[in-house]
Amino acid sequence: KSLLSFYLMQFIKKNSLVIFLFFYLIFGSLASINSGISFDENHEENNWKNNIYIAKKISNHLFYGEEFNPKILERTIGYGIGFQLISQPIQFLLKDVIPKDKNISDFGRHLLAKHFVIFLFFFVSGIFFYLILKKIIENENFCKIGTIIYLLYPYLFGQSLFSPKDIPFMSIWIICTFLSLKFFERLIDKKNISNLNTILFALVTSYLLSIRIAGLLIFLQYFATFIIYLNLTNTNIFSFIKKFYRNLLIFMFGVVIFTIVFYPELWVNPAGIVEIINTMSYHFNNVGTNTYGKIMYSTNLPSTYMLIWFSVKLPVIILIGIFLVPFTEKKIFSSPKKSIYFGSILVSTILIPMILILRKVHLYDELRQVMFLFPLIFIVGLVSVYTFSKKLFYLTGILTIALFLIENIKINPYQYVWFNLPSRYIDLTNKFELEYQGLSGREIAEFLNDSDKNNLCILANPMHSVKPFLNRNNFNCFDSW
Repeated sequence: KSLLSFYLMQFIKKNSLVIFLFFYLIFGSLASINSGISFDENHEENNWKNNIYIAKKISNHLFYGEEFNPKILERTIGYGIGFQLISQPIQFLLKDVIPKDKNISDFGRHLLAKHFVIFLFFFVSGIFFYLILKKIIENENFCKIGTIIYLLYPYLFGQSLFSPKDIPFMSIWIICTFLSLKFFERLIDKKNISNLNTILFALVTSYLLSIRIAGLLIFLQYFATFIIYLNLTNTNIFSFIKKFYRNLLIFMFGVVIFTIVFYPELWVNPAGIVEIINTMSYHFNNVGTNTYGKIMYSTNLPSTYMLIWFSVKLPVIILIGIFLVPFTEKKIFSSPKKSIYFGSILVSTILIPMILILRKVHLYDELRQVMFLFPLIFIVGLVSVYTFSKKLFYLTGILTIALFLIENIKINPYQYVWFNLPSRYIDLTNKFELEYQGLSGREIAEFLNDSDKNNLCILANPMHSVKPFLNRNNFNCFDSW
C-alpha cells in the first residue's frame, strides 16, 4: 500500500498540470453551455449569415455573371469569418447534445454551442501561455502555478464562457506571440526557418486579423521583437533583409492573401481594408461606460480610462509584479532568448496602450477591446514577482489560486464582473459598469417560467438574451424595450 501510494503521489506530482487541465476542461465546458447569452451573440451570428450571403452573391457574380450590388457589403464592414469557420461546424454538431427539455429554443442551443468553442479557444491559450512562461523561467512549478492562475482568473474565465470575439482574439494573439518569439529564437540558434513554417505563421496572423482588424497591432509587437533581436545579435538590418528576403516576402504575401480569404467583402475590393480599419478604430457606438463614478463615452475618452480599469481588474499578484519590474528587469534579461521573450512582451504592454490613447481609439464596456493585453501583462507580472522572490511568488500564487477557486464558484456565471481586492473598498455598484453583457436574461427567463405568470408580453433588450429560454407555451408575445 505504501509503495502504491508513493507511486501514485509521484504520478500526481509529475502530471499535476495535465490532471488540472483535464478537470478544468470538463468543468469549463459545462459552465459555458449553462451560462446566459450575451449582448453581442445575436449580432455575431448575423455577421456570419451576412458574410455567407455576400460570399454566395460574389461567387454567382464571378462564375455566372449575376448582377452584384456593392451596397450589400455594408452589412459586414469590419467583420471577418475566421472564428466562425471553426465555430459553426462545431455548433451544428453540438447543439443537439444540449438537453431539449429546459425551455431552450433551437436558436438558443445553437448560440450556447458556440460557448463551448469560445471556451476551447481560451483553454488552448492557456497551453501557449504555459509554453511562453517556460521559455522565460525554466522552473516547472513556476510555470504550472502561473498557468493555473491565468486559467482560473475569474475575469477571463468568465469571459471565456460566452465572449465570441474578445476571447478568441486574445487566444490567437497569444499563439501569434509564441510563434513569433519561436521564430527569433531559431534565428538566435542559427537554425533554418522553412517556407512551410513561414506560411503557417502568416496564416495564424491573418486569422487574428479576421477575428478583429485590431490584430494589425500585433505587427507592433513583431517589430519590437525584431528590434530587440537586431540589438542583441548586432545584426545589420540590411544584412537581415538580404538573408531572409524570401521568408519576409512569403510572410507578407501570405498575410495579404489569407486576410482577403477571411474577409468576403475584400474579395471584390481588397483596398476596402482601409475602410475596415477606420470603421473599427473609430466605432460609431458612442457607448457610455461608468468608470470610477463618471460616465466616459467611447468617442471622448480621457487618457486615464484604461489605467483606471486595469488598476481595478488586475489581480494583486500581477500589480505587485508590475511595480517590481524596475528592480527585476536586469535579472530577467540574463540571456538573449529571455530578453527576446520578456523584452518584446514588456514593450508591447507599454507601447500598444500608448498608441491607442494617442490615436483616441473608441473603447467601451470596460476593457473588452484590449482584453488581448491581459495575458501579456500577466506574463510580465508573474515573471517579475518570481524573479524578485520565489517565496513571495509561491505564497501569493497559492493564495491567489485559492481565492480564484472560491470566487469562481461563488459568483458563477458572472465571473467577468470580478474586481480585485483593493477596489472592493469602493462602492462598485455606483462607481463601475457591471453586468453589461446581459447574461442575467437567462435567469430572468427561468424566474418567469417558474412563476405563475403567463400570456404576458415580454419587453427586453437584447431580446435574444431572454427569449430563447422562455417556455413557448406560456409566452408568445415579444417586443423590443
